[in-house]
Amino acid sequence: MSYTQSSHGQQTQGSQVQASQAYVIEVGETQAGLVNRRPDERYFTFIAASAAFHALEGHRFATPGAAELAARQLAAPRRHSATRLAA
Repeated sequence: MSYTQSSHGQQTQGSQVQASQAYVIEVGETQAGLVNRRPDERYFTFIAASAAFHALEGHRFATPGAAELAARQLAAPRRHSATRLAA
């Protein structure tokens, strides 16, 4: 998978540290965006880094891998429309 983790600590009551989780999502050599999840959130939120992936902006994913798959599918050439044109 092509994502990189980054955690940012947050101070909470009782000196416990809870970390936000962030992953960079890449498709090939292109940085598609990142996903971020705060300690109180269940899902990762996508933040687009390129206009080509703006359609995913704000979408929520259960895992960084699911976000990467969505970015790959968005970047993939549209085979169905090309097939219809050739027929």
